[in-house]
Amino acid sequence: MTSVQDEVKVQSPWLTRGKYVAYLLSWIAFFALTFYLVTRVSPLIRLLMDVLDVNRWAQSAVHNFSFFFLGLIGLCMVIIVENYLRTAIPKNLLLRRIVIALGSVLILTGASHALPEFLFYLLRT
Repeated sequence: MTSVQDEVKVQSPWLTRGKYVAYLLSWIAFFALTFYLVTRVSPLIRLLMDVLDVNRWAQSAVHNFSFFFLGLIGLCMVIIVENYLRTAIPKNLLLRRIVIALGSVLILTGASHALPEFLFYLLRT
């Protein structure tokens, strides 16, 4: 014998609240990692311009505007991911989307840590 909740597919209110807490915590983690990535990539652009021997006046302009544009891109990413995660709750896709969102920013963060080592390797050879 099945219950009415099983037939109508109604979830427990505590389960729904737990999903929203997981959504909120993952969104905060994504925001923090994106902010860290933006602050990490800006000096990398400067290092890349040093490697490519760009004019110092152009370096200053690119460095000043890069932080603004990277911040704007990061803000857009956070807004898009917030909607992406929020719409996953009714579809029961929250865990999959959390893994995709946080995994992508973790891969970018790992690449931002590997790039300076690669550039220093290029400078030594």
